[in-house]
Amino acid sequence: MATGKDLTALVQRRDRLRESVQRVQGRLDSARQDFAAVEEECRKKKVDPDQIDTVIARLEQRLEAEVANLTAQLGQAETQLMPYLEG
Repeated sequence: MATGKDLTALVQRRDRLRESVQRVQGRLDSARQDFAAVEEECRKKKVDPDQIDTVIARLEQRLEAEVANLTAQLGQAETQLMPYLEG
């Protein structure tokens, strides 16, 4: 048979669980709002949020190409300056 002490403990557990659910619900709501804000920011920048992975991959490829181009140009500049630096 359940005692008053047992019932009190069960009520406390229930209350703690309710509080936990409320905290998790608050975090979920906040995350949804943040997600919506990020999607809106993407749209303002003419980026489809559903295609963000593709856009990131394209930008990474572009960055790599530009870094390679800059490296090549710096190499050419060093080669062209070499005769003047050695003399």
